Order: sequence, then C-alpha cells, then structure tokens
Amino acid sequence: MHVVMMGCRGIPATYGGVEKAVEELSTRLAKQGHRVTVICRNHYTPRMSTYEDVQIVRLPTIPRKHLEMIVHTLLSALYLAVKPCDLVHVHSVEPSVVTPFLRLFHPVVATSHGQAYRRDKWGPVFRSLSQLAERIFIAAPRKCTAVSRTLSGYYTQKYGRTTQYIPNGVTIQKPVGPEHLAQFELEKDRYILFVGRLLATKGPKLLIDAYKRVRPDLKLVIVGGSSHTPRYERMLQKEAGDGVRFVGYQYGDALKALYSNCRLFVFPSYIEGLPLVLLEALSFQRPVLFSDIPENLEIADGLGTAFKCGSVDDLAEKLEQALSDPDRLESLRTAATERLCSEYNWDRITGQYLKIYGEALKGHNGSPAPR
Repeated sequence: MHVVMMGCRGIPATYGGVEKAVEELSTRLAKQGHRVTVICRNHYTPRMSTYEDVQIVRLPTIPRKHLEMIVHTLLSALYLAVKPCDLVHVHSVEPSVVTPFLRLFHPVVATSHGQAYRRDKWGPVFRSLSQLAERIFIAAPRKCTAVSRTLSGYYTQKYGRTTQYIPNGVTIQKPVGPEHLAQFELEKDRYILFVGRLLATKGPKLLIDAYKRVRPDLKLVIVGGSSHTPRYERMLQKEAGDGVRFVGYQYGDALKALYSNCRLFVFPSYIEGLPLVLLEALSFQRPVLFSDIPENLEIADGLGTAFKCGSVDDLAEKLEQALSDPDRLESLRTAATERLCSEYNWDRITGQYLKIYGEALKGHNGSPAPR
C-alpha cells in the first residue's frame, strides 16, 4: 500500500504534536513494508529524500502566520492530483478543506488533532475558515478519526456522524541522567517544568502567576517558544520575575534530560486535542499537575493531580501540595506506565490505522465505506 500523508509541517519532528504523530505513524508503516510518503514544508524539513524508509517530498510555502498552512495545503493538493498513490491521509482539520478535490483522485482518510478556531492567536477570518474546514472534514473524507474521545464525541453530537477515536501514542522512556542540565544551570529535582508553545491557551502565564504566589525554592523552567506570538512571549518574559527560566525549544537529549530530572511537570492548558506533552511527561515517569479539561483527564486522571482550569488560586494550592508531598505522586508511576502501554501504544495505534485504511480502500473500490 502506498500512503501519502499531508497536513503537517514535516518530519523528522522538531516541534509540534501533529508532526510527532506523523513521524511515529509513518515510520512504523514503512517498517512494516508499506510505501509511505510525507509532504513537508521546505523550511521545516532539511533537504533529504528519505527519513527512516519514509519518502520525503518538500514543497515550498510562504512562512507567514496566515499563509503558511493554506499555501502548503494547496500545493500539496496540486501535487497529489498528478502523483499516483493508494490513499491520502490528511492530518489536521484545516488542510481537510481540499478533501473534495483530493477525492477526485484518491480515497482520503482525515484525522482531527484539535480545533484551531478555539485558539486565541487566530483572528476572525482564519477562525471562520477553520470552522468551514471542520464541516468539510466531517463530510468529505472516506473515513474520519479523532485523537481524543472528547473530540470524537463532539463531532458525533454536533454533526451526527461517527468519527472513530484513535489516539496518538507515546513510547515509555528510560529516564536519563542530569548531565545535559549544566547548559541550563539546573540541578536534578531543583526545578518545575513546563513544555509547550507560548500561547495564552497553553496557560504559561497562569503557571507563572501561581509560581510567583507560592515562591518555592525551585526554578520554573519554560521550554518552548513563539508560535506566531512574539508579543505574548515578550510579555511573559517581562512579567516572569526571578526564578523563571525561558530556554526556548529543546529537542533530543536536552529535552529528555529536562523531562527526566524535573521535580514536577505542570501542564496548565485551556484547550487541547490530545495533549502529547502530557503523555511525554508521564512516559518519563514524572509527577504531573494538570488542568482539569476533559482531554487532560482522559489521559491522566488518577495518574497525577488536576486543578481547576484557569484558576490561579487552585493551581497555587495544588502546586504547594504537590511540592510538599512528592511521594504521593511518585507512587503513581506504575499505574501511568500500565495505562500508556495499553491505550497509547504506537504499534497498536498503527494497526488501528491500517484497519481504517482498508475500510477506506474498500469503499473507494466498491460499496460505500462505513462511517
């Protein structure tokens, strides 16, 4: 089977949950003997023709907030109009706007990783486009999937169409030593960790405000950078105060060390599709504190401590409790590992997608595919 994936920035993933998911899925399919092509943005993916047996196609775009995704999506659709393949897998709702065109040439599977129109960085024009794309996402592909039960239930309730739940996955990690922390002037167990893009909806300001209220004898490390939000990033840095470290985007061994050696991981997000960074923190067997949105509870309920989303008072209280009684959260490691291995196993997830692909191909070649 030849599967082409589009809609992400590219692989290998440096930042972005969608990109990480595409990398994990595409490389596993390739290892099983399938031919897989990923269409990438040329400024994100280095010059290469293959990555771990996955074929790479780099197409240009305009790296501007309101044009980057749209231009790349249109070029990807034109490329697929003249290139043979068995199936196209569109990742994210917004690129699904070209699905009616793609259906003229190929069967299409589309996956929702979240609802971009809920994020505050976008203006009214993009939000309207995103909502239009959502309606096309539900109606046009042969098969639709969503990465969380919350998203899947939302689509069923709003549109009356079944969207199959297939989560993104994670690999249980072996924690690494603190050697890589020296570059950040950090010590093992002497810092609280946040990882994510610096968007208001990710909650970094809420965490900074709670940290300043508690004033623990620990640093707060902010891993991540702007996502077309430089003004917000500057505001955070101005208001952060002593003890808060901004270290930018981190990858590879440095990121593994930051996860492995933190005293506590805090995820204060307001909006998620499936929070991959929360899965990653759990995969390193770290204590976690997270906002009580349904997508976070779906993953981590019973594996850490939840606080009331948006409440600096509750976050400060739960932060103080977590730091004063670390053994309680440490005791949840075994339960976290068991849940990740059973529900968020990438090999299992790859098998689920292969089943979806087979159903889409059957519908394309004969009777309508089941929804």
